[in-house]
Amino acid sequence: MTLLSLGASTNALACGPYNVAFYETGSLYFKNDNGEYTGIDKDVMAELAKRTACKLNIFLDSRVRTWTALADGTLDMTVSALATPEREVFAQFVPYIQNNRNYLIVKNELPTHARSLAGFADSKSLKLGVVRGFKHGASLDPWIDGLRAAGRVFEEADLEALARLLALGRIDGFFTQPVVWEPLLRRNHLENKVSKLDVAPMDSANLGLAFSRKRVAAEDIKLIQRAIEAMRADGTLAAIYARYLDPATARAAAAAPAAH
Repeated sequence: MTLLSLGASTNALACGPYNVAFYETGSLYFKNDNGEYTGIDKDVMAELAKRTACKLNIFLDSRVRTWTALADGTLDMTVSALATPEREVFAQFVPYIQNNRNYLIVKNELPTHARSLAGFADSKSLKLGVVRGFKHGASLDPWIDGLRAAGRVFEEADLEALARLLALGRIDGFFTQPVVWEPLLRRNHLENKVSKLDVAPMDSANLGLAFSRKRVAAEDIKLIQRAIEAMRADGTLAAIYARYLDPATARAAAAAPAAH
């Protein structure tokens, strides 16, 4: 496991060190043309380390291993995480990407009758690709489970693999989000060849930091949460998102969480 340290411990009571699992996915974390990792999550974590003096050791891992380690109490944190009731048992979430949800990505030539959840499911020959270990939300996960039971789901390690399978015609659709898709589609030469179907408009896929309830001190979570709120208020989050996203998506992602 290769660790990249952000921030520094200045005394025995300093925040961290904490190990933070990253994953490659679209605009969130990807290799640029120079072969260097960049993206929204890296910039957000670097800014958090600077503001809080927390020592955050980032490393790349799969989502399956990440969530297993968080559940087992052997990992401190991860990024761009979707909260679910099951995950909230062992992790605490601090959102930083708002107004985001999954769209179904399909080839432009997919027939009109198959361009809804019901239509796709009724078209028995169609196959869906998913990333192993991902959660997609309240509407989509039960629907995916139905396709999985029928042997119509390909599970892969990451979105890059799914984009390649779609380009090759091995699958007919996969889910991804506005904060992810631009570099993903561009790298796989799919920009003008696919449609983005808003098939679950009532679902929310707001993304946040996930902290191990066993391993991360409550005061450190509060410290990082306050820093996220300050970054949202002073425009830092919006500026980070604008480096990687179109203006409308960047503004929506940086919006304040809805009151409950």
